[in-house]
Amino acid sequence: MQQFQNNDAYLMDALCEFIVETKYEDLAAQLIAFADRHILDTMGAIIGGSSMESIFPIVDFVKEQQGKAESYIPVYGGKIPASMCAFVLGPMARVTDLGDAHTEAGHSAEYTLPALLAATGLKKRVSGEELLISFIVGQEVLIRIGKAYKCVSYEQSAGSQGGHYIFGPVAAVGKLLGLNKKEMLSAFGMAKCMTQPYDMSMYSPANIMISLHHGFIAQDAINICLLAKKGLQTHTTRVLTGDGGFYSLFSRPGNEIDVSEITSNLGKEWEMTKVMFKPYPACNCTHTSIQGILDQMKRHTFVYQDIKEIKLEESLINWVIVGQPYEVKWYPQSVSECQFSLPYTVAAAAYLGNFFLDAYTSENIFLPMIRDLMRKITVIKNSNLPPYAAKVTTELKNGEIHSGEYFSVKGHPEDPFTDTELIEKFKCCCSYSLHSFEDSIIDTVIATILSLEKVEDVVKEIILPLTPA
Repeated sequence: MQQFQNNDAYLMDALCEFIVETKYEDLAAQLIAFADRHILDTMGAIIGGSSMESIFPIVDFVKEQQGKAESYIPVYGGKIPASMCAFVLGPMARVTDLGDAHTEAGHSAEYTLPALLAATGLKKRVSGEELLISFIVGQEVLIRIGKAYKCVSYEQSAGSQGGHYIFGPVAAVGKLLGLNKKEMLSAFGMAKCMTQPYDMSMYSPANIMISLHHGFIAQDAINICLLAKKGLQTHTTRVLTGDGGFYSLFSRPGNEIDVSEITSNLGKEWEMTKVMFKPYPACNCTHTSIQGILDQMKRHTFVYQDIKEIKLEESLINWVIVGQPYEVKWYPQSVSECQFSLPYTVAAAAYLGNFFLDAYTSENIFLPMIRDLMRKITVIKNSNLPPYAAKVTTELKNGEIHSGEYFSVKGHPEDPFTDTELIEKFKCCCSYSLHSFEDSIIDTVIATILSLEKVEDVVKEIILPLTPA
């Protein structure tokens, strides 16, 4: 059993005070602008995800449950209980695999925003300022807790995904619903008891649980906060640290937890701004290799028919998540398996000359040309490469060899999307929506989200325009 300093009371008091006491007026304009862009990016993923086949039975399920009409389902329409709305919005945000990824804490807004959007139905009116402050504190809590136990560089590379994600949406919804410190602490206690091991069984082979997991988390967050608001107390003495705390239960042996990451400069420095907005609808571990093959094809003007062989050297985390086992990664049978298949994503990118949601049509998934190209790809582990990095070496039939190392892609914090690029990505997502929206509606929604702080009613000005009657 790993031992942790018994400072849980201090940590939780600091987190709860941060959530409850932080005011919109405390936030810098640059932080607010980043949150606007982050919400736009995640909304695009939700809209694009609406037409993915695996979402249909989830929507049917939540509508069949009926219950109190509280929250609208964007794109689909209908008004259902807030917790059930969260249950469908979570998978819609995740299923395209286009959401954000923090460099150390993993996915975040795909959990936080669905819970918040669903929770808007629990209040008479939610302003843009209220949504922003709730989103920002929720993101910060999730990311700091994930960073403290090195979710990416240690947990994922060791074959685990941890389970810290629920703390973010609980913080966000708790803030939106106005929980006090005592209620917030109780909510965190329940959240610790509801943490779910997000382990590699979801990835080998990848399956719908990768997306459905987000629904359970978002739904739990709303139910937890509503129960805490009603006075239910957990009397949990250890949430994060100590025997029985989250880290002792879910971190891998040998992982040294740095709890200072949770409270250091909390409210002054913002980890939530250090996220990547993904250009490709696939696991982040595939991105540098996708970028590598596309970059080489553009630079050296060759096409997929010219390729004799592609050798991919991958960082440890890439190798673990998208590079093996062979029988799964070279023979994917579903969208989820393709999203987590390095040979599929690279071969499809080479064949299509780009990589977006059309890569997952039933025709393309089993297209003989893509499958043939996959057999020309070899993947080896290179532990000297930093997380997510790859070395791509392409040999052409004419004997030319092109090679390069790729450490990041467009959308990374060091090379962020411009507003124009982010809007283009949003519109591309909208083109895959189940429900077709007029260009004027899309343009208005974009402008509204990018100035969210001016919005008086989030439901009327953002959700309803995206909700068919």
